[in-house]
Amino acid sequence: MLSRIIKQNGNRVFEIDGKIYLPAAFRSFRPTPANISLFYRRGVRLFQMQCSGLNSTLGIPYSNFGGAWVGDHKYDFSALDRQIKMFQRFAPEGYFMLMVQLDMPRWWIKENNVQYDSYVQLGEAVLEEKWIKDACDYLQAFIRYAEDTYGDRVFAYSFSAGCSTEWFDGWYDKISDRKIRHYKETVGNANVPIPTKDEIRSSEPPLLRDPADPVYQYQKYCQALTPNLILRFADAAQQILNHKKIVGLFFGYTDQPVNWQNQTATNGYETVWESNDIDMLFSPAAYQTRGLGQVSSYQYQVDSISVHDKLYLHEIDHRTHLSEYPFDSFAHGLNSIYKDADEDIRVLRRELCAAAVKDGALWWFDFTGGYYACPELETEIQKELNVLETLYSRAHKSVSEIAVFVDPLSFLHMKDNTTVTTDCVSHNRDALHNSGAPYDYFNFNDITKIDLSQYKMCVFLNTISISNELKQFIRHNLCDITKVWLWAPDWASGGMDAVISMCDIHLREMNAPNAKIRYKDEVFGFGSPTAPLYAPDDSEANILAYYENGMPACAQKGKNVYLAAGNVPAVLWQDLARAAGVHIYADTPGALYVDSRFVARQSIWETELIIHMPFDCVVEELFDGGYYRTENKELRYHADEGAMKLFMIREVLQ
Repeated sequence: MLSRIIKQNGNRVFEIDGKIYLPAAFRSFRPTPANISLFYRRGVRLFQMQCSGLNSTLGIPYSNFGGAWVGDHKYDFSALDRQIKMFQRFAPEGYFMLMVQLDMPRWWIKENNVQYDSYVQLGEAVLEEKWIKDACDYLQAFIRYAEDTYGDRVFAYSFSAGCSTEWFDGWYDKISDRKIRHYKETVGNANVPIPTKDEIRSSEPPLLRDPADPVYQYQKYCQALTPNLILRFADAAQQILNHKKIVGLFFGYTDQPVNWQNQTATNGYETVWESNDIDMLFSPAAYQTRGLGQVSSYQYQVDSISVHDKLYLHEIDHRTHLSEYPFDSFAHGLNSIYKDADEDIRVLRRELCAAAVKDGALWWFDFTGGYYACPELETEIQKELNVLETLYSRAHKSVSEIAVFVDPLSFLHMKDNTTVTTDCVSHNRDALHNSGAPYDYFNFNDITKIDLSQYKMCVFLNTISISNELKQFIRHNLCDITKVWLWAPDWASGGMDAVISMCDIHLREMNAPNAKIRYKDEVFGFGSPTAPLYAPDDSEANILAYYENGMPACAQKGKNVYLAAGNVPAVLWQDLARAAGVHIYADTPGALYVDSRFVARQSIWETELIIHMPFDCVVEELFDGGYYRTENKELRYHADEGAMKLFMIREVLQ
């Protein structure tokens, strides 16, 4: 069997032996005949299963079937056989993605007298050559067996290691003698300073680390270790598969809690995303924005996945109202945030729109089994498949006029255990969603690879370090685009002088680490004491917002805007976008997803809503049915609290 990801009508879909399949799939830590059958009879044909003999972070097995790596180059695939045969029986025309966990089994740790565990201490395990070779051998043996035995049913593979099977290092600030030796060898300096645990975890101002800071240098070294490991595993897999099957994994979040973003050592993910050995990338929807009245968002710079010609799988591991029942001990601490099936459905519809607008796949994760076991949710799965089929019959193209950029390696300049990482990135990602204008979300290094002609505003959330090449590119290619610079752009090149040069607005440093900014009725700023803080001090700049102490905090000069702090409110983003000429679809907050095919919006409360269209048109609402015709480019409709409406553009009126 040959499987691959192709584009059809501008949409990425799965092609399996020449037949097209919608990018919609089922996953569960507890697959059973009941939930497999439920999704299968409603039309799902793509299923994922996990082969693991290890416990999760909650202390219970990832899989009740068990693993296959049972001894030194000894493999017992009977657990895999039992699981696949169950899927074959209850999804007879289904195709399967196999996920294999490569972490050190307990017997391996004991036999090799290893004092650490790759699941928790991946940053140490990356130096354990015997484990890497043994894990590569296991991965290849696993794929050979699966291909020889079930090759006509397996369409994709995934491999994992590290905490949560997402390649996190949970041992970041504990540096062994072996790692010190390897670090010195890698940088070629036997006298390189080794940071202490306290230095690594410091949150004392100033909150930016100079490139010469020992912690920055050590962090930079750590960020390359896990990507190199992943690429070794990917190469081992492709030695067997030879790109005839799809390969994917979880890797590269940029919205981790304040003390995780650097310490999990995943900021170097771009080398993995660029690899031809990887075809798709998985991620749960952002955890902070799952409430009924919130905006669903992404843990990835999701549009960069398309830049690298890969597919994004948007994992829906939301706890439905049924998760309150004790299906499994996994359920402890994972209570539902939705009160009934009606709320579940409204959120699930929002997630469908979030996946579809980014040319992504929808991945229903029945977490511990039973989360969809009611008639209303079963019917909803069928409806959502029908909606996806309608959407994917139409050509997909971004219509965003805002491009937002995040630089993962610039996080290394930000000190841990402060709020600056989330203030600059996660908060603004969500506030921009509430601004009423769609945006595309990229890795900063991909700015040279995208067509910028559709954008009227570019936002740089955390570009603390900017290469000379990218500085020149921005100056030569973004002259006519409004550029919004947050906090300390290019600070790593030379402090405040470099920031001034980058944003072309003169600044002065403020000695007020707790300073807040007022804009209209909003007060915002960093969530923890922060230094350095800058104030625009330029007679040629137009001041847009002030600190509460009266100093300027946001200013525009020509096509450059400087914003002094994080946690920028949606109203300021909206006003900046409107001033840049960006089309604003919604005046009030709420989840909004727009592309060339549709406009989708979720109401926060029951109300009469207006969507400002860029043209008059006739639209069809795909979830609840009905046709609407705009008047004076306004789409008016009534929505109950939390209702998700998806308006397919059927006809553009002249």
